Amino acid sequence: MTLKLRRIACVLVLPALLGAGCGQIRAKVAYKEATKQYKLENFKKAIEEYERAVELDPQMPEAHFYLANSHQALYRPGKDAPDNAMHLEQAIDHYKKSLEANKAMDDVHRTLRRNALGFLSAIYADEPYKNFDEAHKYATELVQEDPKDAKSQFVLAGLFEKYNKVAEAETIYKQVAADNPQDAKACGALAGFYNKPLWENRSKFDDAVQILDRCAALKPDDETGYYKIATFYWDKAFRDPMLTVEQKEQYADKGIEAIDKALKIKPDYIDGLVYKNLLLRVKASVSSNPRLAQTYLDQANALRDQATELRKQALVAGKEEKKPEGAEPGGAGGQ
Repeated sequence: MTLKLRRIACVLVLPALLGAGCGQIRAKVAYKEATKQYKLENFKKAIEEYERAVELDPQMPEAHFYLANSHQALYRPGKDAPDNAMHLEQAIDHYKKSLEANKAMDDVHRTLRRNALGFLSAIYADEPYKNFDEAHKYATELVQEDPKDAKSQFVLAGLFEKYNKVAEAETIYKQVAADNPQDAKACGALAGFYNKPLWENRSKFDDAVQILDRCAALKPDDETGYYKIATFYWDKAFRDPMLTVEQKEQYADKGIEAIDKALKIKPDYIDGLVYKNLLLRVKASVSSNPRLAQTYLDQANALRDQATELRKQALVAGKEEKKPEGAEPGGAGGQ
């Protein structure tokens, strides 16, 4: 190439390169402004700025992701309106574009990719785009991104559970618990799964509390493990209409036994006091002895008042009690 031709080439190519670089800089400026609006939950304004960012740099995965997330934040399930449907359509479109542009070169982008897969799986798991195959595809990809990540496994297990594929869900919950024997969340998730009425409208309650006992033993000095056991026993005793009076009292007693262990570790444990109060009320409700029932109620009221006073003191001090990790009692009553 002659010197003259080289000069012509430079004149032609250099502006294009500068324009590309300038576009990316402007995209980052728009992205920064959009993120500011996103954090303020001004999602409509954030969408405008994120759209400007992806127009200037279509290969910016984070801009596509948060554009999708902003649209999803404005979507209202069940609302029959064209603009509402548009928000979910745009969310799907830009989550997919985020995945296409994301090369997962660092931890930030790998996390971004997993989040996009998780959101897509959740969208396809429900109406109006309910499609098990699509939801399963994205949940499976999520697991493949990091096979040892328990949260990703729980997304797939939750999908199976939602579609009444109980055996498949159980396999995952059990495997995660086996792979993470010292993890209270993994242990608690399996217990929570067994406490749901998934087997002919009944739970595997005995399996659930047996697992919770094992969970508590992982951290014997942690009051929340025993608290969790007590919540399961209260939920069973209070909500299961199939129990006899004797069974309700037995479960209440076992709950009190567990919560007393928690209160021995932490006497001012507010949630522990609340649940002992609730368990005593179960005992009062099934007692055939009016005098004994009143004794249980008096004890329950004293615990309730104590918990209320401690909560007031905690609010004044600006303190917040730690919450137990893992399972909560089954939302359908844990029967």
